[in-house]
Amino acid sequence: MFFFVNQYLLSNDSSIEHAEMKRLKLFKDHNAEAKLVTRNYDQIIHATLQRFGLTDDQLVNMYDFFAGTTDYVGHDLHVSDLNLPIEYQVGTGNNYQEVKDGDRLVCIVYFTGGTVGLVNHVDWFDVAGNVTLRQQYDLRGFKAVDQFIGEDGQISFERYYRPDQTIYMERYYVKSVQNTPINSLNVLKNYQGHDRFFDSEEDLFAFFLDELNKANSENNVFIADRPAVAIQPVMDMQTAAKKYLWMAMNHVNDGNNLKNGPLNPMLQGPLTTDLDKWDGIITMTEAQAEMIRKRIGDKKPVYAINGVPVKSNNQRTDMKYRIAGQIIYVGRLGEDKQTGKLIEIFTRIHKKVPTAKLTLYGYGNPDDVNRYKKQVEDAGLTGIVVFAGYQVKLDPVYNTAQLFMDTSRIDAQPLAMGEALSHGVPVVTYDYMYGPSEMVKSGINGELVPLNNAKKMEKAAVDILTNPKLLQKLSTGAYDSLDNISNLKTWKQWSRL
Repeated sequence: MFFFVNQYLLSNDSSIEHAEMKRLKLFKDHNAEAKLVTRNYDQIIHATLQRFGLTDDQLVNMYDFFAGTTDYVGHDLHVSDLNLPIEYQVGTGNNYQEVKDGDRLVCIVYFTGGTVGLVNHVDWFDVAGNVTLRQQYDLRGFKAVDQFIGEDGQISFERYYRPDQTIYMERYYVKSVQNTPINSLNVLKNYQGHDRFFDSEEDLFAFFLDELNKANSENNVFIADRPAVAIQPVMDMQTAAKKYLWMAMNHVNDGNNLKNGPLNPMLQGPLTTDLDKWDGIITMTEAQAEMIRKRIGDKKPVYAINGVPVKSNNQRTDMKYRIAGQIIYVGRLGEDKQTGKLIEIFTRIHKKVPTAKLTLYGYGNPDDVNRYKKQVEDAGLTGIVVFAGYQVKLDPVYNTAQLFMDTSRIDAQPLAMGEALSHGVPVVTYDYMYGPSEMVKSGINGELVPLNNAKKMEKAAVDILTNPKLLQKLSTGAYDSLDNISNLKTWKQWSRL
């Protein structure tokens, strides 16, 4: 069994989660057992799985595991199912409903977003109007957590429940100097006949990974995906397992010499003093694999495994059926992605190609995004440059786009770039570390531009958009040049493990 170890699965995910979901589907297509492993408690995670086309048997969450609810089905839960006292008056509302006893507010029932009145949590108030208890409900229809709130409005204690309302965990908190709650103790209640105590959620997570390994006969493969959360617990496992460090990012911090600069602090130990705890290192590109090999020598094997396995048989859409001048970017919006630079370059492109449009799919820091929107407004491009936000189903977007542009300066592998190529979208991108040079070939499926050469990027985009024959040639080339990132090639890479 392969376990891909992460912190969470959210409604809006990063490239780490998207790479994991691609892997899960790839493994399922080849009848190989694999699961996403998440640490954080999440009352809607099973609905999130469905949103991304995954099933419950492809996930194991730490809280689900200890509660025994990994495959629990349950039912819908509405306000009428809460068995509130008959003398209480329940108000109306689409997002929440107030519950009163005469003039006194007793509680507020909040609903889960995107549902019709399904209970998410209930806040209970004392006579002075202070929240004293928050009850969180699993979307599968049972009370899952009691959170006890102190006079300062912060959590002091939590109880976690199974569907039959027996307690399986308690969590205690103390105040930090900033008066915020710090988890100080976790008690796993009557686990296999004993209470077990953990000082931190990280310690609990490491214990869980060992229990998960034992429950699956040990010697399973654990891939530490999210560096800040997964690395230490995977290294701390005591049972027999194969452990691999997944390089979800560049191993050198942005702003340093990317070839010889100091290692990212999160990777310093794992790639030096703790290197012996790993069975191998996995990168998404051969270029980064080679850089890692130069640093660690032959002490551990380094595998290059493509992070964006794509279908090589997508139905082809000719350029004449696409939106004329439609340029897209898919990914996080931010300074390392040089989103502002992309908007600057597009502003000049639009002057030369008036039909050109730019749509940005993804999310970013709100301050950054607001600044980019102001930049668009100041350039007089409102409605021409569109911020489409995070979207799950992008096939129609790729199938109607004529060009994908990427002005990033650093990455471990641009996953959306591979997706664009698999849908016949030519790519104009900076040749940054790592990834573009292993997917994009100038004159074949797009244009690889020297890093931060904005004039050359502008010219490449204009030349392509104003030459229908070249545009169609590059689109055909995109469809035809997927061998490096195909599902078959990626599965062969995984098979080595």
